[in-house]
Amino acid sequence: MKKLLTWGAVILLTTAFLDPLLYAMLDKPIPWGRDILMAAAGVVCFYLLIKYRNEL
Repeated sequence: MKKLLTWGAVILLTTAFLDPLLYAMLDKPIPWGRDILMAAAGVVCFYLLIKYRNEL
């Protein structure tokens, strides 16, 4: 479970921050809703890792 949360947090946060750069380079509108949801999901994964660090 710990590895899943770690991978989820890293992938979601990285994608949330790099996705707008990719869309900006392609001159397409940036899907802010999707990026905000991915960033929020990454933060939730990190929160769960910190909150339950002794049980994982």
